[in-house]
Amino acid sequence: MKYEYWFANIKGIGNQKKKRIRKRLVSAQELYYIEETGLQALGVEEKDAQIIRKSIETWDLEEEYERMQQKKIQFYPFFHSDYPEKLKQISSPPYALYVKGRLPKEDRLSVAIVGARECSPYGRQLTKEFAKKLASAGAQIISGMAKGIDGAGQIGALEEGGDSYGVLGSAVDVCYPRPHIELYTELERKGGILSEQPIWTKPLPQFFPARNRIISGLPDIVL
Repeated sequence: MKYEYWFANIKGIGNQKKKRIRKRLVSAQELYYIEETGLQALGVEEKDAQIIRKSIETWDLEEEYERMQQKKIQFYPFFHSDYPEKLKQISSPPYALYVKGRLPKEDRLSVAIVGARECSPYGRQLTKEFAKKLASAGAQIISGMAKGIDGAGQIGALEEGGDSYGVLGSAVDVCYPRPHIELYTELERKGGILSEQPIWTKPLPQFFPARNRIISGLPDIVL
């Protein structure tokens, strides 16, 4: 898995291109030890081949993979048997998912609850009521752990004893927003925290629209 982790963390090659390259191989380990002519045979463009070669020279396989494991983070590349099938159906699936806790169960109904960060007290209360009713009926609640509607839905589900999953616009080892640290801890214990961002990645603005496609891709229903 350390070779898959290495390939997922290469910067400068997009998700779709990574999937095309990896699909032609038995494993990422094969790519790590491939000869120059082998890259050409795979149809890898020269600029991408240079990125791959540089990464091989600079990436410490053992140390980097151990760092992730020490943080108790699970890693699911696109070709892993446990990668969510629903997420494979969206137009641009993440190449890999990083998870603290566990992934949503595929055989259970999943509902995403999302909305405004700056919501009214009435909106927050109604969201919690929706989440509690859904959780009591066995639905898994998925959201973005943001303040406002997102967090209210997840808090409501947990208060009802249900399962909830937070999809972050940062790495899973970075709690954002920080005031939701208690929710973050509960999600890890009673569900899961997911992200496509590598460890230590800060919550930059451009990551949130991409995060939203995961929130909408995982569930059966979006509220």
